[in-house]
Amino acid sequence: MQPVDRHTLHELQLLPENNRAASILAFYDRTQTLGGADYLKGIITKPKTTLDEVLRFQTLLQAMAVEPAAWQVDIARAYALAAETYYALSVAHSMSQDVVIHWLDTWWYSVRNKAEYYRVQSGVLATLRLVRAIQKTLNNLSETAIPAEIEEDLTRIRKFISSPLLSIFLKKKDDQLSNASIFYLDYHLRVSHKEAFRHTLDTLYKLDACLAIVKAAHHHQLAFPVFDSHNFHAEAAWHPLITNAVANDLELDNPVCILTGANTSGKTTFLKTCGIMVYLAHLGWPVPAKSLQLPFIDRLFTSIHLSDDLDHGFSHFYNEMMRIKQISEALSRGEKCLVVVDELFRGTNQEDALHCSKTVLDGFSNFDGSFFLVSTHIHELITHYAGHSRISFRCFRTHIIENQFHNTFKIEPGAAFEKVGRLIMDQTGVTELLQNAKRPPSE
Repeated sequence: MQPVDRHTLHELQLLPENNRAASILAFYDRTQTLGGADYLKGIITKPKTTLDEVLRFQTLLQAMAVEPAAWQVDIARAYALAAETYYALSVAHSMSQDVVIHWLDTWWYSVRNKAEYYRVQSGVLATLRLVRAIQKTLNNLSETAIPAEIEEDLTRIRKFISSPLLSIFLKKKDDQLSNASIFYLDYHLRVSHKEAFRHTLDTLYKLDACLAIVKAAHHHQLAFPVFDSHNFHAEAAWHPLITNAVANDLELDNPVCILTGANTSGKTTFLKTCGIMVYLAHLGWPVPAKSLQLPFIDRLFTSIHLSDDLDHGFSHFYNEMMRIKQISEALSRGEKCLVVVDELFRGTNQEDALHCSKTVLDGFSNFDGSFFLVSTHIHELITHYAGHSRISFRCFRTHIIENQFHNTFKIEPGAAFEKVGRLIMDQTGVTELLQNAKRPPSE
């Protein structure tokens, strides 16, 4: 899948809009290091471009899920941060090959530059603790089949740890390290083996991020999707950012699925759920569902919260049309797409909306391998497409009894025609306020 645009990132709430906003990233973020959190944020915006890449990453997460404790690097966040800070130090000192001169240089530097020496010493000791923790994890994995996604990374770390100088000092206690030893290690870590040191930190963060996903999957009982070249079937799918969300099934047996239901019935939430599930599946992550079977797709488009663009002078309807144009161009290039549209062409009058909707839905129905989830309040579309061989209908029903309504939030086959707009207007007190409002006295 190609990366989604900012519009879809926003509509699916993949990233937080501010420090308090709920997001899919926060839902999965159980990282223990700042670097791990940054790594997780980086990969959530980069879906895999091929099915092989998806399956490689998925295999890694599944392997970790078997025994998460074996993959855990037992290191405090503070030590990981100290090692990262130390790596970025600009402090430099001489490194003579003569042992006596090096010892004298070290002693003199530690006396004249106590603050800088303390920073180097603290960084070296924090790094040694980090490397020892990684070494312990590697030992725990010695008899584990390592997935291809992480195999090369762990091999490089083993080589780094087994380097003669580092392996010697790893066996010593911190209080046994002389000033000269600190500077030997500093040169080894930040000069001669700087690239290997950087790679070790990055791999630590990758492991931390992957374990965070695995922990979230275990806690929320998420499922790993299965990729199938033809079928799309979701069982008990739910929105991860809604408390006590109602789970729903969906099987797409036609390219186009028209979704109907009254206001507040659950249409928009379900559309977002489908978009989130498909996107996460193409990251290689487990998804909020009991099971998910789907084909690999090239593009994901959403059109849920479009609005006017005052900066460019574009109306709501114009923005809707430009979004449909983007989708049409991708389809014309032969790209397989999942398209999620909430209330198609609601930004114009009923007559134009009906005409434009028919044109778009007729066009969408011709593209095999792509799927289109479209909600609408235009009931004429239901009668127009009744019996269409490539368009199916799903709905969310609302029960209305004595001017009270109850939403089931459960998806069903067919179409729903309930209208609750007037009831909501009455229940919110708007009708009474307006009817009882007094006009200001005329001057």
